[in-house]
Amino acid sequence: MTKLMFIVDQGGVPVYSQDFAKLGLEVTVVQSMRKALSKLKSEQPDIICTELNYDPGFRDRVSNLEPLLAKLQSTSPQTKVIVFLEREHESNLIRLKERFDVFDALYYPLNMEDILASLKKALD
Repeated sequence: MTKLMFIVDQGGVPVYSQDFAKLGLEVTVVQSMRKALSKLKSEQPDIICTELNYDPGFRDRVSNLEPLLAKLQSTSPQTKVIVFLEREHESNLIRLKERFDVFDALYYPLNMEDILASLKKALD
């Protein structure tokens, strides 16, 4: 079974495990980026869905995703990452994509059909 890690950092993301299970995904929901990074020590998901959160207070990084993407780059480069973000943070995503692989990006407001379509593409 394909493993999906769904990281809910700030919220506002629909998580419907039964819909994901219909695609053959085993879902783990993690409530923060810190917990997700810890969980990656023992689990290697095939797909990760996560939010891009930008904070101008980040002095040494673009967003909350750098630690996650750097870890995946070194330990699990085959993991596909689907990012959820506000349209106004697209420039931050572009900067991230210069250094890291991002499989897909979906913009708020999210709907389940788009999330499922992206997950189906990731499974192909």
